[in-house]
Amino acid sequence: MTESMDPEELQRLIPMMTTEHFTLQTGRGNTIAETNGRVTMLLATISSTLIALAFVGQISRLGAAFYLFSLVLFPSLFVLGLFTFERVMQSGIEDAIYARGINRIRHFYVEVAPQMAPYFVLSTHDDSRGTMLQMGIVGPAEQRIVQSFLSTSGMVAVVNSIIAGVFAGLLLGALFSPPLVTPTVVGIVVFAVSVWLHQWYNRTRWIAMNRSLSALFPSPSRDSQEPFA
Repeated sequence: MTESMDPEELQRLIPMMTTEHFTLQTGRGNTIAETNGRVTMLLATISSTLIALAFVGQISRLGAAFYLFSLVLFPSLFVLGLFTFERVMQSGIEDAIYARGINRIRHFYVEVAPQMAPYFVLSTHDDSRGTMLQMGIVGPAEQRIVQSFLSTSGMVAVVNSIIAGVFAGLLLGALFSPPLVTPTVVGIVVFAVSVWLHQWYNRTRWIAMNRSLSALFPSPSRDSQEPFA
């Protein structure tokens, strides 16, 4: 691509690409800062709510007041968690798009000066594989489901699902007063279903992003250590 460009054109383009590189890197920093802020707010709210419920439970001796507060506050926490999950996932997708843009610019640098290629430790490929590889996310395909829980959105999905499971168990206990094992089993089932739904939605959104953003400089053929995509 750059072979047909004259030196003057390259001299004009390189500062522009460098500026774009800096802009994309700044965008990545902003997505990380927003993600950290939203997750911190969610966990702080959950922590404060649990402390308040502990006081109410102690005062009411786990009576009607405790169940009333629990059945009001846990749905509120779950809704807040859903909003956090959605925005954190959006930020993760946004960050991945910025990373792909940076990889494209890095590929341009290598085209301009091929002799510099050995000195770049990060990827010059703008597909999902190249982006994940430079983050150290590598491994066989069967480990992808585990990797999804290591992301921030995956963590929020688990927290949301715990809240949903606890709420379901408390609701069943408040309405029917069954043996402890019944609300426990119901809570576990609701937790598992909620985790699956979160992860399914998360994966659907990432697949849609991958399809909408075509790779201009894909990675070489995959080997046995396939990165997560």
